[in-house]
Amino acid sequence: MEGLLRNTGLISILLVVLYSIKKLYDVADMRKAGVQGCYENKDIYKAARRFAQGAPEDEVREILSGSYELDGRQIEQTMLLALASRQDRDGGYAAFLKAVNQVLGEDRYYV
Repeated sequence: MEGLLRNTGLISILLVVLYSIKKLYDVADMRKAGVQGCYENKDIYKAARRFAQGAPEDEVREILSGSYELDGRQIEQTMLLALASRQDRDGGYAAFLKAVNQVLGEDRYYV
């Protein structure tokens, strides 16, 4: 009887550890795939779309000002970095997200 309880406990612990490892891999795969998580701000993607569509700079700044991640100085840095790539084939969408990542100091937004 004692051996049965010990084996049941060991199997339970093993299942919990395996489930935790699976969850960690799922989160890592979602981040690689660019799935929006709790760390991404939809306003950034909206501003990038409007930027690529040729919206005026003031409109893009207005959208970015609603973002909780960027302050006024960071918004200006982002615009300066992204404006040079506005004539790209995608309208500067990828360059805009790259500029945001560069200003934030981490790769949080993906094309």
